[in-house]
Amino acid sequence: MEETQGKKKHKVLKRVLIGLVILILLGLAAAYIAIGYYYQDKFYEGTIINGTDCSNQNVAYIKDIVKKEAEVYSLTIKERGDTQDMIGASDIQITYKDDNEIETIMKQQDAWKWIFRIGKDKNYTVSQENSYDETSLESYVSQMACMQDANMTAPQDAYMKDNGSSYEIVPEVEGNTLDKTKTLEAIKEAVDKREKEVSLEDAGCYIEPTVRQNDETLKKEVEQLNKMTSAQYVLDFGSGQETIDRSKLQSWLKEDEANHTYSFDETAVKQYVIDLSSKYNTEGKARSFVTSGGQTVNLTTGDYGYRLWQDKTTESLLTAMNSGESQTVEVTWLYKGQTHEGNEINGTYVEISISEQRMWFYKNGSLIVDTPVVTGNPNTGHATPAGGVWKLKDKKSPFTLTAYNPDGSQQYAEPVTYWMPFNGGVGIHDLTKRTAFGGDIYLTNGSHGCVNTPLDAVATIYNNIEINTPIVVY
Repeated sequence: MEETQGKKKHKVLKRVLIGLVILILLGLAAAYIAIGYYYQDKFYEGTIINGTDCSNQNVAYIKDIVKKEAEVYSLTIKERGDTQDMIGASDIQITYKDDNEIETIMKQQDAWKWIFRIGKDKNYTVSQENSYDETSLESYVSQMACMQDANMTAPQDAYMKDNGSSYEIVPEVEGNTLDKTKTLEAIKEAVDKREKEVSLEDAGCYIEPTVRQNDETLKKEVEQLNKMTSAQYVLDFGSGQETIDRSKLQSWLKEDEANHTYSFDETAVKQYVIDLSSKYNTEGKARSFVTSGGQTVNLTTGDYGYRLWQDKTTESLLTAMNSGESQTVEVTWLYKGQTHEGNEINGTYVEISISEQRMWFYKNGSLIVDTPVVTGNPNTGHATPAGGVWKLKDKKSPFTLTAYNPDGSQQYAEPVTYWMPFNGGVGIHDLTKRTAFGGDIYLTNGSHGCVNTPLDAVATIYNNIEINTPIVVY
C-alpha cells in the first residue's frame, strides 16, 4: 500500500518537473523569438556606424544622422596675408547620395541569430557620399573677395638699383594676384575630396615673381657692376691729373643683354682720352723763349712738345679699370718734351738765330757750342723756317743730301759727314766746301734751307745730342 502511494508521488513530481522544464523552454523560446523580432528593424546593442552609437536604433534614424553629417560640410580656404574664406554645404548645394549601405548592414546582422552576435565586433563604416552643384561652386569662387582684380596686388620682380654709391638688390614683391583658373581647380579638387581646408599658397595658385633676390644671375650682375664702378682711377699727365670717378665709369658701361654681363665701352673710353689730348697735348703750341742774348721771343710753330699716344693710353686705362682696383695710371706719350714746366725746354737744346746767323748748343744748362752758321737764302725762296721749336728727327753720319727737279731729274747730291734733320728736309749739317760762315752770306749765298755749320762745331753737336732734342729757330 505504502509502496503504491510512493510510486504515485514520484510520478506526480516527475510530471511537475517536466512541466516546469517545458514552461521554461517555452519562456526562453518566447524570449528568443521576442528579441529576434525586436531586432528585425533595429541594430544590435553596441553597433557603431561611422563613430555613432546605433544601439537599438532603426535604419531611418541612423540614415538621418548620416545624411545630416554628409550634408554638414565646409571648406576653409586659406589665403595669403592671414586671410581666409569658407565655402559651406549650402553654398554649393550639397545633397546626400543614399546607396542603401545602412539597409545592407541591417540585413547582414540577421536578427534571428542575435545570440551568436553577442560580444562580436559591430563597428561599421558607411559611405557619406554626396554631390554638389559645380555651377554654384564656380559662382561662389568667382565672387570671393580674393578673386576680385581690385583686391589684387601684382607681384614684382627683384631688381637692381643704384643707391648713389653702389648697386643693390631690391627684393621681390610677392603680391596676392591669383591665377583664377588654377584657384578654381584647387578648390574643386579639395571639395571633391571633401577636405576640410585648402591653402592657395601651397596649391601654387598665386602668380609668383619671375626673379627673386637670391637669383644667381642678378647677384652676379650686382657683384660685377659694383666691382666695375667702386674703384677710382687717376690719369697722370705730369702737368695735371684727371680723376675718373663712379659716374664716369657708369657712363662707359656696356651691357650684353643676352648674358647679363657688362664691359667698358672701348670706343667711349678712347673718345675720353682723345678729348683730353686737346687739353694736355703741347706739340707745336705757342711758347716764350729767352734767347742767349737775353731777349724773350714768342715761338708759335713747330712740332716740339707732348703728344699723347691715344691708343696706348686707352689700353692702359682699360687694363686698370678691368682690374677693379683703384690706381694711378701714367699716360703714354707718343712724343715728349723735356719737362712739363714753362716752355718745356730743360737745359738741353739747339738755338738758331736767323738774324745773327749764329747757333748755340746747350747741354744740361751748359753751353757746348757757339758757332756762326749759314741758313737758307730768303731771296731765292729757301728761307730756313723760323719762329718755332722743332724736335730733332734723326742723326746720320755720313749722309748724302739730294734734291730733285720737278721732272724727276736729280738737282744735286751733296755728301756730308753729319746730318741732323728737324723739319722735313731742313736740318743741321756740315758743308766743307763753304769756307766762311755768319754775317750776311745767307742773303746772297745761303743754303736751300738747311743750317750749314763748320765741321768741328757740327761734330760736337752730333756727338752730344739725342733725337727729340728741341731745336729753337727764331
